[in-house]
Amino acid sequence: MMRILLIARHYPPAVSGGARRPYLLARELRALGHEIFVIAPALPEGEPGVVAPHANRDPATLSGDAADGMRDVLREWLLWPDPDIRWSMRAATAAAEAAPWTPDWIWTTSPPESIHSAGLALKRKTGARWLADFRDHWLDRPHRLARSAPHRKIGESLVARFQIPRADLITCVDGFVADEMRGFGARDPRVLPHFSPPDMATPVALPAEDVNLVHSGSISLSDPEADIEALLAPFEEALRVNPRLRLHFVGRLTDAEGARARASPAGDRIVLHGVRSLPESLGMQHAADALALIGSPKTRVPPSKIVEYLATTKPIVVCGEGGWLKDERLRGALTPVDIARLEKGGTGQRPVLPPTARQAAETLAVWLNEPPARY
Repeated sequence: MMRILLIARHYPPAVSGGARRPYLLARELRALGHEIFVIAPALPEGEPGVVAPHANRDPATLSGDAADGMRDVLREWLLWPDPDIRWSMRAATAAAEAAPWTPDWIWTTSPPESIHSAGLALKRKTGARWLADFRDHWLDRPHRLARSAPHRKIGESLVARFQIPRADLITCVDGFVADEMRGFGARDPRVLPHFSPPDMATPVALPAEDVNLVHSGSISLSDPEADIEALLAPFEEALRVNPRLRLHFVGRLTDAEGARARASPAGDRIVLHGVRSLPESLGMQHAADALALIGSPKTRVPPSKIVEYLATTKPIVVCGEGGWLKDERLRGALTPVDIARLEKGGTGQRPVLPPTARQAAETLAVWLNEPPARY
């Protein structure tokens, strides 16, 4: 049995893919007999841990220049490696003060990457080993556009090269992220891919007379280059051929995305459900007749929502361009021109199934039980 301190900027009851990964891993690790104490901006009822409040727990729905006030600009220049560093260090202090035992492992999961500063600080303070989990790239193809600035690339690269070799275990969602970590000095980064959630879907009824196409999750809030137009435009065209189609957006959209959907000529066939709990979101996926993914040209892997979609039997419609379309998990997926031909009760190909949350936790537990590496 291991005792693990988990620091997570994104954690339920916040609703996002970033919140689900640490939550489901922690849940399954507990089921395997390990103790997990969580430090996060909010916690589910009954979750062992302590709340470290954050002024902006959920992402802003403004996008582009409208979201960039003078205070935001100053944060980008003065706070390193990112504006969440102040919260991350407060979380480290809260962890040190509130932990009910001396931990065997400190576990930090990014983004934001500043959370790993807390991991390193707690490793030094407690003597525990440190697991740094990367759900996304740091500087290669960053989602935070500010990281494209030359001073950011240089400064954050220095931070990464200092911190990453000091982690006892690096885990990454895919091989591309692992390659970036090797470039920063990680000696043996492990790939712990996105996994399918346990069976926790809430039964949901979608209109029985409609052919329901469901998109789950955020779009440009997750990837600033992902464009809702990649789905809306072909849906509008398909609706002229197949008037039974209905498009559902389940998740947080930007104000601009919501306005575009409401202004669509197909607006009366588009439903904006807003943020829903994980069980509700999964329920809508299972009730759908088809599921939609939107990716951008810069990404090399599909949006993480793919693992939830693959747990259903529904056809998957991929929208957008980029190398992510070559991913083996999307073999047999439909394209936007196929939307008009969607029908009730269709099924899709499943060439590759992701690991389950339990399998991912079992793999992680094996790695955590390995003796310390000696270099």
